[in-house]
Amino acid sequence: MLTDTLSTKDRLLRAALKIVARDGMGAATTAAIAAETGVAEGTLYRHFPSKDDLLIEAYRRLKGEVFTAISEAGDGDGPPSERLKRLWLTLLNAYRSDTEAFTYGQRFAESALSEREGGAAHERIQAALTRLRDAGVAQGVFKNLPTDILSNLFFGPVVYMVKSEIKGRAWSEADLDMAADAVVDAWRA
Repeated sequence: MLTDTLSTKDRLLRAALKIVARDGMGAATTAAIAAETGVAEGTLYRHFPSKDDLLIEAYRRLKGEVFTAISEAGDGDGPPSERLKRLWLTLLNAYRSDTEAFTYGQRFAESALSEREGGAAHERIQAALTRLRDAGVAQGVFKNLPTDILSNLFFGPVVYMVKSEIKGRAWSEADLDMAADAVVDAWRA
C-alpha cells in the first residue's frame, strides 16, 4: 500500500515498526519515528499519548492482522490435523509476507512493553489453538498435553523458518509442506 493513502496515524505506526525491525526498540525515539514519517515530532502526540502507546498499538495491530489471517484456517472445516496444518501454513505465510512486522513482533515480545500490552492479541491466537487442541484431543488424534507445550511445538518452527528466510535461506514448497507435517506429527497422539 502506498504511504500517500495511509493516514498519519497509520504512517506513524508503520514507521515505528520499520525502525524497530531495522534498528531495535531503543532506536524508536519520537524524533526518529517523526523523521521516518516526515512529520513534526509533536504530531505523534496528536495521535498517541506516548511513544510507548504507539509501540503497543503497532504490536496490537500486527497481532490482530495475524489473528484475522489465521482464524478461518483453524476454525474451518475438516479434521483437526488438517486444520492444524492449514493454520500453521497460514501463520507462516502471514509472517513471511511481512518480515518487518515479524521482526517487530519478535523484538516487542522481548521488551518490557510486552507486559504493558497485556497480551490480548496473543491470547486470541492462543484461544484458537486451544479450540483446535481440544477438538483433536476429543477425537483422540492429538496428545492430551497442556496447550502451552503444544503451542511451543507450533510456534517454534514458524519462528525458526522465518528467521532463516530473513537471513537468506530459501524454503521450497516441499520444505514448507514437510515442516507443516512435522508440526502435525508433534501434536498427534
